[in-house]
Amino acid sequence: MDLEKEICSLLEKKSVFFDQYLSITERMKESFVHKKERDPRASISQRQACVNKIQKIDASLEKIMGNSSDKLHNISDKCKGMIDGYLRSLKNIMETVELIDRELIVMVGAEGENIKAELLKLQDVRQAAKGYRDKIESTPRFLDTIR
Repeated sequence: MDLEKEICSLLEKKSVFFDQYLSITERMKESFVHKKERDPRASISQRQACVNKIQKIDASLEKIMGNSSDKLHNISDKCKGMIDGYLRSLKNIMETVELIDRELIVMVGAEGENIKAELLKLQDVRQAAKGYRDKIESTPRFLDTIR
């Protein structure tokens, strides 16, 4: 495979994984907004799998760039345009993901504060309930008796 096709193929694969990452992030937000998912670990691990695949592609691209740095100057204008299109697409996806992540961080922080407030209320109720409990006097364990 020639250099141009290899670079474009890797960038296309990278774009597919970024689309998957965006899709998972959007599902996470929807799940959180509609209180559908209580445990986001599955979504987070799916996102991490996408990141791992993207990192492998980046390593391959770096290897190609390092080994063929002298040939990169001879890339056709058509290929340069395709590379530019892929890079713009990746940038747009990353910006969208960043915005959604920021929203998620704010929502999760607010939810954490709500949970904290509920726990404090429960603790106050528990303390109040202890005050109404009958004092249980313990019976002496040893009695002195006179015979």
